[in-house]
Amino acid sequence: MKHYCATHPGSPSAVRGPQLLFRGELWIAVLGPSVEEGIVGIGPTVVEALRAFDAQYLVRLRPPNEEINLPMKPQQSFTVHLRRPPEC
Repeated sequence: MKHYCATHPGSPSAVRGPQLLFRGELWIAVLGPSVEEGIVGIGPTVVEALRAFDAQYLVRLRPPNEEINLPMKPQQSFTVHLRRPPEC
């Protein structure tokens, strides 16, 4: 993450510092109270998760009718199923 942020100093990842998690075989970059409510990027490497996070962050900043020109298109999508702890 340090290397990515150093090479992309103005990126949302560098500016906002999302939390990095590793689940199964995927890295998850998340900013917010939870994966369900926050901004999330997922990928098989830290770099890909941070790139996905940056893209999602920028999508959240744009009004829904505004066209978005992302520098790269996702090559693969991932589905992550996170388990919630049992409620007491």
